[in-house]
Formats: sequence, C-alpha cells, structure tokens
Amino acid sequence: MIIDARELTFDETFKELKDVVSRGYARFDEVLIFVDANDGEKVNLITGFAEILLECKSRVVETNGYYVVRINQETVEGILRG
Repeated sequence: MIIDARELTFDETFKELKDVVSRGYARFDEVLIFVDANDGEKVNLITGFAEILLECKSRVVETNGYYVVRINQETVEGILRG
C-alpha cells in the first residue's frame, strides 16, 4: 500500500494511515508513505504516530529528494518471538 503524503496535510496523512492500519493492510504488507525530503517534521510526526498510537514498526529511508516511511504491524505472535 502506498500513501503519497507530499501534498497532504498532517491531518489527512494521519487519517489515511489510521484507515490503512485499521483495515489490516499493514499486517500483510508494508505501507509506504512518501514525504518531501525538506519536510523532516512531517516524517517525525508520522513515525511517532505509527509507533506510539498505532503500535506499528517504522523505518525511514531517504532517496531521490524524498523520504519513504516504511510501516508494518506485527502480529502478537511476532512480537512475542522477538
């Protein structure tokens, strides 16, 4: 699943991410969120929102003028295994 957050507001981005996670897409495949490279604040807020409120793992990769935030949600079994 891909979310292009380069033109979205914070609220729109959070709403889309919450919707994607609640539908279970983040359990089966990574959710990729694209953010402009000059918008580091948005990247930090997205990763914090995903990790703290949605209980997902996130990883940020910078490439070709934008950030890619990779988000996935582990099942309870995956978390217990470590």
